Amino acid sequence: MNSELKYLEEWKELASHGNFKLAENLYFEKLFPEVIRKFSSEFSSLFKGDEKVLISMLGFSPEPLILTAEAVKPTQHFIVTTEVRDEIIGRIEEYLESDFELIILKDSDFNTVYKTLKELLLKVDSNNVTLDITGGKKSTVASAAIFGKDYRAKITYVDFSEYIKELRKPLPGSELLNIVYDPNKDQPELNIE
Repeated sequence: MNSELKYLEEWKELASHGNFKLAENLYFEKLFPEVIRKFSSEFSSLFKGDEKVLISMLGFSPEPLILTAEAVKPTQHFIVTTEVRDEIIGRIEEYLESDFELIILKDSDFNTVYKTLKELLLKVDSNNVTLDITGGKKSTVASAAIFGKDYRAKITYVDFSEYIKELRKPLPGSELLNIVYDPNKDQPELNIE
């Protein structure tokens, strides 16, 4: 399945022998760009139209956020987080082709998340909104998902088909984009055209 990823076997070899720093360097320098191309090629067709808005929930792993952003290719991208880590923001800036606005939540309370996301929607002039709930604290993501359904956003989650138990990581290249909720398909009776 992932045989087209040129650096996958080398990465697995390094990681499985405890060479974690070398494996991480190889991953971000050579393997991850391949994973991005594969993921974008497989899932970009799910995002049609102009003026695409992406709201990404961010936790401690920037990779799923980057994958979704490269598939969506948003005209406006908001990254919402409760905590800023320079290393993570640096990774995002390194790989994203689009600009983004960083939104820092003061806490992960339902009302804080919901109100912040509602205020973001007031800044955009598009009904073509995708909300990626892959990253972030569970309480924050739960609040965001409720908001997304209430405001007719397409809700996505980056999943995987293969997991390396020993490394406690998904197999690079096995990432999948799960459309958790699409208002046009899941509640077509609410379509306002």
